[in-house]
Amino acid sequence: MGAMLAYSGWKALGTPDDIPWLFLLLLALFFAVMMLHARVIRRMEMAERAVQHYARGLARLRGDYSKAVSRGERFADAHHPYSGDLDLFGAGGLFERMCHARTREGEAILAGWLLRLDGPPAAPRRLAAAEELADRLELRERLAVLGTDLKTGLHPKALRAWAVDESHLFPKAAAWLYFANTVSVICVAAALYFWVWSPLLLAAMISSAVLQLHKGRVRETLHSTSQAGMDLRVLEGALRLLEESAFDDELLREIQQRIRRDGPPASARIAKLAHLAEWIDSLDNEAFRLLDLLFLFSLHFCRATDRWRRENGRMVNTWLMAAGEFEALCSLAAWNFENPDTVAPEWLNGGPAFRGKGLRHPLIDREKAVVNDGTLDEAARLLLVSGSNMSGKSTFLRTIGLNVVLAHAGARVSAEKQSLTPFFLGASIRTVDSLQEGASRFYAELQRLKAIVDLSDGERGLLFLLDELLSGTNSHDRKIGAEGIIATLIRRGAVGLVTTHDLALAAIAERPENHAVNVHFEDQIVEGQIRFDYRMKPGVVKTSNALALMRAVGLDVP
Repeated sequence: MGAMLAYSGWKALGTPDDIPWLFLLLLALFFAVMMLHARVIRRMEMAERAVQHYARGLARLRGDYSKAVSRGERFADAHHPYSGDLDLFGAGGLFERMCHARTREGEAILAGWLLRLDGPPAAPRRLAAAEELADRLELRERLAVLGTDLKTGLHPKALRAWAVDESHLFPKAAAWLYFANTVSVICVAAALYFWVWSPLLLAAMISSAVLQLHKGRVRETLHSTSQAGMDLRVLEGALRLLEESAFDDELLREIQQRIRRDGPPASARIAKLAHLAEWIDSLDNEAFRLLDLLFLFSLHFCRATDRWRRENGRMVNTWLMAAGEFEALCSLAAWNFENPDTVAPEWLNGGPAFRGKGLRHPLIDREKAVVNDGTLDEAARLLLVSGSNMSGKSTFLRTIGLNVVLAHAGARVSAEKQSLTPFFLGASIRTVDSLQEGASRFYAELQRLKAIVDLSDGERGLLFLLDELLSGTNSHDRKIGAEGIIATLIRRGAVGLVTTHDLALAAIAERPENHAVNVHFEDQIVEGQIRFDYRMKPGVVKTSNALALMRAVGLDVP
């Protein structure tokens, strides 16, 4: 096609008096083929993204998260009261398994839901929306295949700042622009009429002088607008899906309503800015740059930018939040769809309570996970969990903690049945030394315990999860300290679990005011091998496997 077009063009130049019908026909055909080719390429890219989307889904069902959309490491906070202890972020974390968001805004909203423990009324509304979206496979696929690597292409903070920036060039520069354009039109007409170049030079000099008056601001406006146009282009597809879809759920309809206003829809407004950004990028072309010297297109683009921001700037934050929330809800929907054995939690009124039947750790494969029941209420406000090493005590704490987080976020929980009241959550399961802050493990644990005790003063009830409480000190101080901390938490109305190796702490359950119950995990030695069933049983553990484990790894102990 290219060779034929070139040959017909060469022949047309050889016969200038004849209309080059063949050349014009081939030229039109060439552009038609180019457009068709571009459409085919876009469809191929969409198909490839769809294949990748479903390949990731199948991999997740097999327990392979190596191609996860995001692990959310940027949301990890060592000082958060539970995120690090419950493995919310990072490799193998809950966020990695849940997140399907294409943008940083969607990631941030989902992470916020996992970190804040909103609970009702927000959580049940999200769950209802996610239940509707779970069955909308085609809709979630269309959202997933809108683009690739978009997290590096959207800068929410900079975009918000650009949208509300009021240091506009116009109307202050309008008079200079009109003057320069009038002179340019007259000079161009004179140059064409008299076929001389001097008027063009005069027009270029006047336009350059006008541009020089606002050079810095023009350059800044064009650069920021070009970036904003690309950023908002990322949202265009998601907002169009929202605009075109019909929902039964109340929350989804509310999100739709937020992005609606008089005039064109949000996606059309964004497309207009994206088109303007494309024109701004065309200024890099040498030919277009010469025309800019005469007609000051750069100033016209700045004027169009100012007009767009005045009309739409205040809506940009709303668009970002709506698209991000839609993505986060689709992530919850995917979690519900891919985990059909999960159930919707039931919310209770009254004092702090948690009741779980058939609780399963959400991050352990279904085939390997062992289920247990757990109840915390007025009758049993504290579970003292004793047991040997590796018997499942810490895993049980995380099982309860993660299912509480899922419920408060608006997702289904990994259980046969779960009912709970809204909670604050504080965990001390994985406290470590901090070389940067000069804190030992024991001191870091004390700081975390102080933060948990402070949480118990809040309006909501507190659920505390304490693993090997005060294990970094001697047994005498540990017993006295643990009794004091637990008594304070119980007195303030909190409920929770405490694991321990020190059987002396089991005596805490003998005091009626503590409303405590002893439970345990145990192991068995079968033919010299240590075996665990990971089942929680009533009472205090009667065995210990520490010496057996030492011998198993080759240590010479009596």
